Amino acid sequence: MSAIRLPSRQEAGRALGGIFTTLEGDKRGLGEIDSSLEGALRSFLAYLWCWPAQTFLWMDVLRDMPDTRPDGAWGMVSFILTGSLFDFLSWVLPALLLYPVSGPFGFRKQYLPVVAATNWFGLIAAYIGFLPATVVYFAPVPEGIAALLSLAAYGMTIWFYFRLVRAILDDEATLAALVTLVTLMSSLLVSSLAFGALGI
Repeated sequence: MSAIRLPSRQEAGRALGGIFTTLEGDKRGLGEIDSSLEGALRSFLAYLWCWPAQTFLWMDVLRDMPDTRPDGAWGMVSFILTGSLFDFLSWVLPALLLYPVSGPFGFRKQYLPVVAATNWFGLIAAYIGFLPATVVYFAPVPEGIAALLSLAAYGMTIWFYFRLVRAILDDEATLAALVTLVTLMSSLLVSSLAFGALGI
C-alpha cells in the first residue's frame, strides 16, 4: 500500500457528489466513493478540509462563553489544537467501535464503504453545522431562534446520515439505525471529553 496522501479536490468532489447522488435515491453514487482500504484510510484526512469550519465553531464557543477564553496567543492556539484533536478523534472512534460489531451483525463486507462514506459525510456535516453558527455570528438572531436553527441542522444531519448508511447496507433500516446510533453516541462522548479537557 502506498503512502496515504491528502485527498485531492477532484477526489473530494467525486466523493461528495456521490453522497449527494445517493441521498437523492440513486445508489450509483456510492461508486464515486473510494471504499478500498487505502481509500477508507485516506478519507480520514478529509478532516483537514473541514478544519476551518470546525475551528470557527470552537471560536464561536469561546464567543458564547467568554469566561473560558484562554489567555494569550499560545493559550488560544492550544485551545484550538486540543479541540481539533478531539474533533478528529470523533472521526476515528466510530470506525474503531463499528469494526468488532460489523461481523456479528453481518456487515463486515460493507465496513470499509461505511467508514469511507461516514468520513466524507463528516465534511458535509461540519458545514451544515457551520451555517447556523455563521448566521448567528453575523446577524442579531434571538437566542431561541438560534437554538432552533442548530437543532434543525443537527436533526437534518442525523437523518441524511441514516439515509446514506441505509443505502450502503442494502436498505437494512435496523442496521442503519445501529450504525447511526454508534456514530452519534461516539460523537457525543468525544464532545463531552473535549469540553471537560478544555474546561468548558
